[in-house]
Amino acid sequence: MARQERAEQTRQRIVRAAAAEFAEHGYDGTSLHRIVRSAGVTMGALTFHFPSKSALADAVQEAGTTATREVMLDTAPAPGLRGVLDEVLTLADALRTTQSIRAAARLTREGHAADHGWYDSWAPGLREALERAWREERLDGGLTPLAAASLLSHVLLGVEAAATAPDAVRTITGDGPEEGLAQALKALGTLLAPNDPH
Repeated sequence: MARQERAEQTRQRIVRAAAAEFAEHGYDGTSLHRIVRSAGVTMGALTFHFPSKSALADAVQEAGTTATREVMLDTAPAPGLRGVLDEVLTLADALRTTQSIRAAARLTREGHAADHGWYDSWAPGLREALERAWREERLDGGLTPLAAASLLSHVLLGVEAAATAPDAVRTITGDGPEEGLAQALKALGTLLAPNDPH
């Protein structure tokens, strides 16, 4: 194996270990020593690739936003509003199951991201998809695409927060995060498009 390829594999192992750490403990609670142990590298290897904790957080943020964009691009949604809700459900599932995405979301929420960080990887597309659905389906009822985007963004931010404390959702709803989210989005679909036969 070429030296450059080994170096890239080491870098990726560090980023994966750091994503798990940042997702679980946030920026302030993350320990470089735990990352080193988890990645199976030396502190020297970590600092060779990432001279600071901040640089490592930036790399995790980039990995998470890239993964988010890939998830959104890979989703083949149904047309209209139903498709938008499917995309939100897919992203919510990725938040729960993909550490780099969860880490990027948490780092952004904690203020450790340039500009809007993780939010920029999905929020503009969500707004555009809702505006398109409103035009295509001639939705009305007093709700605007901007208000619907705000509502769905709050849902996703709640999913992100609940990913760090899944038992909190079970305490409130009696369901696990997966069941509760599916039911919430079904209810949202009915609220947003009450005449939809689905």
